[in-house]
Amino acid sequence: MADYKGIKGFKVQSLASDPTLVEGQVWYNTTGNALKYLELTAGTWASGGALNAAKQKLGGAGSQTSALCMAGYDGPPSAPLYVTANVETYNGSAWTEGANLLQYRQAASGAGIVSTAALCFGGDTYPQAGLTNSESYNGTSWTEGNNLIKARWSMAGMGTQTAAISVGGQSFPPETTEKLTETWDGTSWTETNDLNTARYYPGGSGTSVDAVVMGGVNPTPAATDATETWNGTSWTETNNLNTARYGGGSSWMGTSTAALYWGGLTPSRTANTEHWNGTSWTEVNNLAAASNYMGGAGTATEALSFGGQGPPGPAMVTTTEEWTQALTVKTVTVS
Repeated sequence: MADYKGIKGFKVQSLASDPTLVEGQVWYNTTGNALKYLELTAGTWASGGALNAAKQKLGGAGSQTSALCMAGYDGPPSAPLYVTANVETYNGSAWTEGANLLQYRQAASGAGIVSTAALCFGGDTYPQAGLTNSESYNGTSWTEGNNLIKARWSMAGMGTQTAAISVGGQSFPPETTEKLTETWDGTSWTETNDLNTARYYPGGSGTSVDAVVMGGVNPTPAATDATETWNGTSWTETNNLNTARYGGGSSWMGTSTAALYWGGLTPSRTANTEHWNGTSWTEVNNLAAASNYMGGAGTATEALSFGGQGPPGPAMVTTTEEWTQALTVKTVTVS
């Protein structure tokens, strides 16, 4: 019979007190004479502070308590542009107007782990005119940097202000769904190995060397459930989402083994939320309201969803929802 070491490759630790907690960790507590393990509780969504302006096709960056909402489509009020350079920052309870981007755009991507050190790249003006523009933010103002190699919008963007990745998206003309992957080293973008499945409006979580991309559109108008992981060199196809969709939000600060994907279009609008553990997707508690084309931020256990399209009808919304999923210590019992 296989033992724990044979399965996992290491022995169960014997410790006098509970260790720093990592999901799935197993240890023997010598003080309490108990075998323990760590698991995630059922996560839930709760209402957060509303955006100052309703918009969709948003760029997002940062954490649940230090996030950025960048640019987007805000409709007829801003005609003839229809898209905005507006930026808002979130402190965990309320959104505040920040310094505008230098270039107005929608469907842009973002990177950065806090609202004071971020990157915004790509997107398009209205109507379709793809952008290569990259801008960095220092908490006060935006600075133009070196451009993407290829103009694209509706990509997955992940990483930090100085080490980011841009994945998939759409280019025009001609209208093309992309497999393209580019990495950012803080100065310039470099083309690297492509996705296996071309897609636009996918979700993504991770860093420039450890990431997962899920969902999206390929080919138009079909939603895909395809999931791929990135090891810093190449993409590997893995287990699919339970529900094929596109235009959802994702915990882009996650990893290739811990991610959250929510909302989107199947093509019907959905509130579905799924958790990724590095092997498979599990359906968890839904958003309070079905929505799509929202911005996303945070991690798989502390995520943030903001704006997008939601009820009633396909109206743009200011809604913010916060996802919380705690780690809890469990004791193995014998019955």
